[in-house]
Amino acid sequence: METTAVVLGGGYAGVMAANRLAATGRPELNVVLVSPEERFVERIRLHEYTAGTRKDPTVDFGSLLHPGVRRVADTAVGIDAAARTVRLAGGNRLNYDYLVYAVGSGQAKIPDGALSISTLAGAAQAREALAAMEPGGHVAVVGGGLTAIESAAEAAYRNPHLRISLHAADVPAPHVSAGARRGLVRSLRRAGVEQRNGTPVPWPGDPRAALNAGVVLWCAGFSVPDLASVSGLPVDAAGRLLLDPTLQVPGQPRIYGAGDAAVIAGRDYAYLRMSCAAAMPMGADAAGNILRNLDSDSPIRHDSGFGGQCVSLGRSDGLVQFVRADDSPVRFHLHGRLAAVQKEIICRMTLRWIRGEAKRSGAYTWPRGPRLRTTTAAQGQAEAWS
Repeated sequence: METTAVVLGGGYAGVMAANRLAATGRPELNVVLVSPEERFVERIRLHEYTAGTRKDPTVDFGSLLHPGVRRVADTAVGIDAAARTVRLAGGNRLNYDYLVYAVGSGQAKIPDGALSISTLAGAAQAREALAAMEPGGHVAVVGGGLTAIESAAEAAYRNPHLRISLHAADVPAPHVSAGARRGLVRSLRRAGVEQRNGTPVPWPGDPRAALNAGVVLWCAGFSVPDLASVSGLPVDAAGRLLLDPTLQVPGQPRIYGAGDAAVIAGRDYAYLRMSCAAAMPMGADAAGNILRNLDSDSPIRHDSGFGGQCVSLGRSDGLVQFVRADDSPVRFHLHGRLAAVQKEIICRMTLRWIRGEAKRSGAYTWPRGPRLRTTTAAQGQAEAWS
């Protein structure tokens, strides 16, 4: 009897899940990946593409996916959990026995006049805008997180003829240690980035006028598609699909979630931030629990943690902040060229890990998470909805 597993989303979580399922070589298991993109987008490279450093931040899906994965170039617009079907934007419907919800994240709402680099299309538009600027033009980068910091530094080094400023409502990279932040600030200064901290950008209104800038790159937060909520599935306040610790949707034993668009309910997993470092283990474990279900084995509780935060500050400068499993910073950190090399290694390794999983199901491993409390799925839901 054939079993169909449909994976929604062709990002880090979705591709990892599809490969873990397909690489088992089970002839009765059909794996379908639904993604509107023609090629895999390395989102961790989009700041390089925007600045003009990298020519192409995409990779052929054929080089990443197991040959047994059938790819459907479309977007899911509805999920009927009772009928086990997915409605696609193109008008077709897909039947599933198991579903992995890994639709990822995108840019939160931005003001008119600003540009976002959270998607390939947005990054391409921003790249064109930067390339068209005259010498001395002002580029304002809004945000204090890693995307904003990396974008500002990359743009400054790649475009020394432009004036680059970074506008954060608070200190940049508030999640790193004080010592690491001091080094980061020095690196931004060396790159020629003007740092404007503690000055929230007015909203609404065109931020170009408020910041006296020809181009504004908006890097202040992400949002997720509303697919789960419009489909009647449980979501948190941000619209992310709610999961129990086994990455299953409570009350929906055939639906699993992974990546930015999903969240494990409860305080135990609050440390898991939106990142490929969290998405890939979630995708692998979601697929693993589907396989355990097929084998009538008990599911496992998701267990993943962090080892460090790598920040690119141009091609020859960077920061590596070492962290505990729960992503809290320790005192040890690296700066300069060595950190830049480490960041580049990690970026390249993400594709190697995905390709390794396509060759052998279970090849990908990751750091364990912090010691967890014994929160039940019901307790986690109560915490998430309170």
